Amino acid sequence: MKDNITICIDIGGSHLTAASLKKEGKQYFPIKEMQGDVDSAASRDIILAQWDQIIQSVWNREHEKIDAMIVSIPGPFDYENGICLMDGMHKYQSLLQMDIKSHFMKQYGVYGENIKFINDAKAFLLGELYHHNLQDKRIAGLSLGTGLGSAFYTDKQVSDLNYGSAPFRTGIAEDFISTRGILSHLKQNGTDGIAHIKALVDNEKLIQERTAAFSFLAEALVDFIKLHILTLKPEGLILGGSIAKSHHLFLPAVQKEINMPIYVASFNSWNLFLGLATSLSL
Repeated sequence: MKDNITICIDIGGSHLTAASLKKEGKQYFPIKEMQGDVDSAASRDIILAQWDQIIQSVWNREHEKIDAMIVSIPGPFDYENGICLMDGMHKYQSLLQMDIKSHFMKQYGVYGENIKFINDAKAFLLGELYHHNLQDKRIAGLSLGTGLGSAFYTDKQVSDLNYGSAPFRTGIAEDFISTRGILSHLKQNGTDGIAHIKALVDNEKLIQERTAAFSFLAEALVDFIKLHILTLKPEGLILGGSIAKSHHLFLPAVQKEINMPIYVASFNSWNLFLGLATSLSL
């Protein structure tokens, strides 16, 4: 008799990470995880082959049966029906209007009702709620990276806030609170040629620019939280995304102005997968 397992998948613009988990009682336990590169600009057949190679590497077909699949994927996407709607996003163009759910059903023998798709910002929050044991709280989550992801959790439900495009200052929030926003601010103040935030953090010759960049970010975050997050009356805020890895450079200044617990993401993919799997029973 084969063991029933759950497969969790995190699809990004340049990679896919898959994990298999086994449920015992009400708890899930990790079995295997694998990450691989994906060429999201490739043809449909090549992308699906790359996805399937990674997913199949965490599944022992001889001894395991996939009982459920839960997939974190960025939008635009029809999460209820599993249809890719990414158009003009510089990724997965060849999958536009494809029924991803049917592909997984056929490829892995899983019933459609047992395949769940979820927005990546919501998936991030579910993983960190699991890690910080905050499932009984009202919690907002912000993912700070190339863009600004946002989600809110209350009453065992996670909603995508889509606050990256919310009105803010002279534009939208993502114009300021993102890699693009920070580097644009530096450029406007005479510093050009910095490719990404990590370069800014790692280069000891850029101490002045680093201080200016993260002061700008801290001020923008404080204003944004006061304008858009505190109105939700959360009991805490979780910060994730690549920029949050440098939280020591901006979070103390934010916490001085915001009277609310602010948690930093674990940056552990297993928390994401355990949070996704646990959400199946929410």
